[in-house]
Amino acid sequence: MLYTRESTQKEHILDARHPEQFSSLWPNYQASRPTKIIVHGFIDNVNLNPWMEEMKDELLTQGDYNVFIVDWHHGNLPPYTQATGNTRVVGAQLADLVKVITAATSQTPADFHIMGHSLGAHIAGYAGMRTPGLGRITGMDPAGPYFEDTDPAVRLDPTDAVFVDTIHSDAASILTLGFGLKQALGHADYYPNSGHDQPGCDDSVVSQLSDNGVFQGTEEYVACNHLRSLKFMIESINSDCSFMAFPCDKAEDFTSGKCTTCVGSQCGRMGFHADKHIPATPTKYFLSTAAHAPFCQYHVEFTIHLGTQSTTERGTLKVRLQGDQSSTAWVTVEEDPKEFDPSTSHAYTFGVPSDLGHVTSVEVSWHHMSSITDPFHWNPLGIRHPSLKLSGAEVTLVESGVTKSFCTAHGTVETDDTVVLNAECSP
Repeated sequence: MLYTRESTQKEHILDARHPEQFSSLWPNYQASRPTKIIVHGFIDNVNLNPWMEEMKDELLTQGDYNVFIVDWHHGNLPPYTQATGNTRVVGAQLADLVKVITAATSQTPADFHIMGHSLGAHIAGYAGMRTPGLGRITGMDPAGPYFEDTDPAVRLDPTDAVFVDTIHSDAASILTLGFGLKQALGHADYYPNSGHDQPGCDDSVVSQLSDNGVFQGTEEYVACNHLRSLKFMIESINSDCSFMAFPCDKAEDFTSGKCTTCVGSQCGRMGFHADKHIPATPTKYFLSTAAHAPFCQYHVEFTIHLGTQSTTERGTLKVRLQGDQSSTAWVTVEEDPKEFDPSTSHAYTFGVPSDLGHVTSVEVSWHHMSSITDPFHWNPLGIRHPSLKLSGAEVTLVESGVTKSFCTAHGTVETDDTVVLNAECSP
């Protein structure tokens, strides 16, 4: 089904078996425009699930494209084994369609970008395998069952297009109802929130049905993580936020704070604009997102410096940043109780929902929580007044690369109190 800016809601259909009908049936198709192709997965149906229409509309807002929606819902029904087999057929038909178009126009395979979800990602791979020089394939949570750890000829792989990027949002075992796969498949593989257990996907079935209706609500409840890749992709098309992601070998390194810098500007952009940075070698990228739309976050690196204090204190830490464009809510950067030793520094990375602009002040609060095995630091009846001595802080806005240092004349913060750092210091 073809859509263009001349016909955003009414589709035009061409049977690739009759290429002579090209000019008469597709008067709006322009060879001067890049072509985007959307392919759904198992059980999905363009008439019931709105994501394909939403993606098409976002694409036509973003640029002047020829946009196809591939509807193969007669071949994607249970049993899953049959739908899996049918992906090869649909991939071959899609390759034939590209061949018909390039033969009838001045377009080349490099002008085509196929975006496939779940089984649709492997359909894109089969189409690319038959189409040398295909420009790009984006796999949105490529299906795992029958594809994980198989020969590259069976699944999406980097040889299927000039650039292959993927979003892994449900890379968990099928035994725990994970529908995607963990295996890297492309030149750039993105793992938001470690690639599984997406925040916000633990909503109750009642909440999902209430927010999304019976069909989509049931689908969200059963396959929320699997579908989240679609929401990331759709939002990324026209978002001012870049979905910046950090190169990292594994999720554990990212979550432990080992991969929070972009050495040599090597960070990637998850989603539609992933081709703005194509890595020289296959690379895994990790990032965090919000639990609900807008999902994209701006990354902040925050370092707090403690001064000389009489004792080690234990507790949790919160910060709030004020910028000239927006401010954050209180962010709990240390959720589990931690020991804060005198004259030490503590670094954190977290996401915020909007661009702060230039950070003008930093608020710090902490909550004392003594260990049950350390009675010398207990605070019965609030007698002891535990406090932290702050000597300064640094804030780096990762997207802009700007770092600011802050200090305060009154750096002592007692438990459940707040101190403001708003005097910019020399780094």
